[in-house]
Amino acid sequence: MKNISILAGTLGAGFIGSFHSYSLAMQKLVKERHDVNLVLKCIADTDQKVRQEVKERFGYLHDEEHWQKLITDKQINLFVNAAPNNLHLEPCIAFAKNGVPILCEKPLSGNADDALLMLRSAQQGGIVNQAAFIHRFIPAIRYMREIIKSGDLGEPIHFRSSYLMSDYLDPTLKMSWRLDHKVAGLGTFGDLGSHHIDTARYLIGEIKDVFATARINVPEVEGKKVEVDDAFASIVTFDSGMVGTIEASRVAAGYGHFGRIEVDCTKGSLQFQVGKLNELNIAEGINKGFRTIQVIGPEHPLSDFWWDGGVQGSHPIGWVECFVHQMHHFIGAVIGKNNVEPLAASFKDGYRVAEIADQMVMSWKHNQRVEIKFRE
Repeated sequence: MKNISILAGTLGAGFIGSFHSYSLAMQKLVKERHDVNLVLKCIADTDQKVRQEVKERFGYLHDEEHWQKLITDKQINLFVNAAPNNLHLEPCIAFAKNGVPILCEKPLSGNADDALLMLRSAQQGGIVNQAAFIHRFIPAIRYMREIIKSGDLGEPIHFRSSYLMSDYLDPTLKMSWRLDHKVAGLGTFGDLGSHHIDTARYLIGEIKDVFATARINVPEVEGKKVEVDDAFASIVTFDSGMVGTIEASRVAAGYGHFGRIEVDCTKGSLQFQVGKLNELNIAEGINKGFRTIQVIGPEHPLSDFWWDGGVQGSHPIGWVECFVHQMHHFIGAVIGKNNVEPLAASFKDGYRVAEIADQMVMSWKHNQRVEIKFRE
């Protein structure tokens, strides 16, 4: 008999909000279900049509226009923030003061100052907190980390990543919150770059300095000025002294939605592509070339999450399943009152990623290498 009840409140019913709502609804269908009565209590969004569609689709009991209504509902004891960046700070601080666990979409905030306030409020409230960096829940990325940590390929010596999209080249592009500096805070540094900054830290370790450059290639949309970058490139140095490159673009024609992460070690290399979630390319030796591993077997991470015999019975998984993995980890931490680290990102990780992204922008603006000084 389930004696623990979780009543979830979600802010944001858009694209990412739908993913998080799906991941909540799917918790009752995974193999390793938590012994908990999970209720989708309320969805909040200012767009009435969108929020009511999400309410009906995923089974929320109620919907509200404003996030403040979630705060006044004292039954809500788990908060998922999937709103635009400028709506991360105030709701998260309010829920933290109420002692409610929080899963907040990345980037944690549009700037490091606000992210630091969110971290401190979570620490003061003593709550379970998780930043939604989804790459950590891709089995191939998890397996990549295991291989690096094992030392089987020697010491890591170089990191490379690219996150490339083409959507801002669309002549019918509409103005959105991601193009509005007041809402987003950062352009590709925060929206796309934060994914790979966190993945670099997850696979290799902390970043100690950066040198970056960027450009605004689409300066106007629907007659409105755009003040956030749409392409950047950076060189990073890790605490170990290892160097790496991180780049992102929303003006990369032909790519659609493409990501690549590579790690070179002294005895081999690893390659991963976002479009091939179930594959990891591995080179064992200096001149032997790469072989492809299908990361869906019983020996691989998250292998028994769905059914016996490997990930989904040794069948491929998709992007939304990774969101289910992420939510399952968060709920498990809430039940056990545990820290979500190291497999998931905490608000501390979210703050540090925001600090690194901010310093990349500083490097771009001043055309100089910047040392990262964390303040938490």
